[in-house]
Amino acid sequence: MEPTLLQAALLIRVATGASRSTLWRRLRRLVLRPAAGESAEEEFAAFEASPTDPELAHALIRALVRRSVQDDEFRSDLEEWSDEAEDRIGGPGNVTNMISGGTYHGSVIQVGNMGNINFLHSSPGARAEEEDQ
Repeated sequence: MEPTLLQAALLIRVATGASRSTLWRRLRRLVLRPAAGESAEEEFAAFEASPTDPELAHALIRALVRRSVQDDEFRSDLEEWSDEAEDRIGGPGNVTNMISGGTYHGSVIQVGNMGNINFLHSSPGARAEEEDQ
């Protein structure tokens, strides 16, 4: 398991999102489980105190990776937790858009994240006039 931006973003979303209750408690139990070697308790506590700080998220991930190298059962449980978290809340770039029912006329735009974008709208009559010119 490599510390990546996706995993840091996922940790931040779990720590601050509506799914925090179940997923966060499971991660806390996993981290606080007695460790034969290195623990991640300090990093977990720091990140829990400031769950939007990407540097603290990366520090926690590095500590979790170090512990997973020492403990196969921990690594397996951490991977299971990470897979469940991604399935439940998704990571950046994991977007599902759906349109169903009814009849739709006109343009549809489906996106995940966007910013600094302007949309210009013109009526079908205006487009026909432009094409005639």
